[in-house]
Amino acid sequence: MNPFLRFLTLALLLSPLSLMAQSPVGSWKLPVPDGSGNMITLKVDISAEGTFTLDVGADGSIETKGKYTMDGAKMTIQETEGTECTGVGVYTLKVEGDTMTMTRVSDACEGRGGPEGVMVLKKA
Repeated sequence: MNPFLRFLTLALLLSPLSLMAQSPVGSWKLPVPDGSGNMITLKVDISAEGTFTLDVGADGSIETKGKYTMDGAKMTIQETEGTECTGVGVYTLKVEGDTMTMTRVSDACEGRGGPEGVMVLKKA
């Protein structure tokens, strides 16, 4: 087989895998400051059905629930229970190995995403 055709065939076969690699589905952990400035763990569980839960302190208690949609590498999130702000946030998403980086595009909820607008989560 022609080397170019071999490369093209391989690229076409692997392209669905690269799309799957961008999936946020799974359990993630993110260090966040508490009200006193001490770092605590925020556990985020993201389902394939378009919902997520937040467990502040990773103690097994779900404090917040929400929903999300994906459009390419953009993730739109909205918390629906357990929060004062139910505004929409849009983030670009990049998943590499056990790290997911969410970078704020826009967000109606002040403070979500931190002061820099970047959240780096690790697989739980």
